[in-house]
Amino acid sequence: MKQIFILIGFISIVFCQDLAQNPKLGKAFGTNTGVFFNAGTNRLDLEGFFEIQSSQGLFGEIWVMQLDRDAETAAEVNSTFGWMKEVAPNMILGGGFSNYANQNLNEIFMGGNIGLLTLIGFFGLEESPTNLLGIFDLNFGPLKNIPVDLSMMSVSDEAGSDLFFMLKKTMTKGFIAGYTFSRERFEWEEKKPFKKQEHTKSSSHQDGFFNTIYIGVTF
Repeated sequence: MKQIFILIGFISIVFCQDLAQNPKLGKAFGTNTGVFFNAGTNRLDLEGFFEIQSSQGLFGEIWVMQLDRDAETAAEVNSTFGWMKEVAPNMILGGGFSNYANQNLNEIFMGGNIGLLTLIGFFGLEESPTNLLGIFDLNFGPLKNIPVDLSMMSVSDEAGSDLFFMLKKTMTKGFIAGYTFSRERFEWEEKKPFKKQEHTKSSSHQDGFFNTIYIGVTF
């Protein structure tokens, strides 16, 4: 499965954003930039993005993530372009193309937002599996007027799914802070002794619980 946090960032910036932030009539283009620091169960890194939008719904963006001091990891670069438009009150539709440079992976995506629900499908152009992403906004009923954004997200493919509970607070001057609790699949690799001094490696997929906090600024 692709980098889950790229998906979270992409969805939160594009499909779940307030369309009132898009370029106003009479202004052809608008831009959005952000930098985030992430600290969690298995990560401590920086990431950032640059996005450009048109008043007709076209957009393009570049994400650079996993900037850390770990010699065993490398920076991830993702670029996306597509179209997104509010086609009816409380209904957003869109689609486009994504490239994950480090993984040599290309995908098309399509989906939309209707009220509290966001659904998007990612379809690999090579042999990569299809990924389905769903986000449900929890800010309704007694939680409608609380001062934070609450949501639940599921990312699924043919092998299973990962679940996320997300909390986000947007403050003045573009400052953002958030927390994510997740149940995710991961691959565990173990060395086992075999014969004399030789070892073999075996791997298995397991489920684990993870916590991540982040702070950032958009401008």
